[in-house]
Amino acid sequence: MGDVNALVQELDERMLRDCKRLTMWRQLHRSTGVLYTIVLILVPAVLAVGFTSSETVLGKALLLIAAVVGGLNVTFKPYLHSQKRRADVNVMRRLRDQFQGEVARGGDVIAVYERYSAQYASIFEARGRELVDGHLGNEENKPEQPKPAQP
Repeated sequence: MGDVNALVQELDERMLRDCKRLTMWRQLHRSTGVLYTIVLILVPAVLAVGFTSSETVLGKALLLIAAVVGGLNVTFKPYLHSQKRRADVNVMRRLRDQFQGEVARGGDVIAVYERYSAQYASIFEARGRELVDGHLGNEENKPEQPKPAQP
């Protein structure tokens, strides 16, 4: 029974660690996205109002910053402004809560461990695929368009 408890504890700790990491990355991406947006709003406004000219060193630096931040914002927009991050955090928390509830109810703890371990692995794998593909699940939610019939 000690081995079973160790397995259950290890899976619970993995899920908790994953929840914490997801929350940390979500906050980092969100704050980076907000910072980029603020820079992209303020820099053109400062130049347009005339606080500095684009011919000065400060003006040239501001234009360079706006160009770099604009490029980064567009490149990483799926990660910085993604609603999927919040959904991923909630899915992991819900899975962990369900797992803890099933274990607390008793019954066949090994079966509960195997079922939730498989669910956790499939969720983790799906998230990894989405990150590798460079998008965060937008393609999965779109219905497939039927191909037009050829004459």
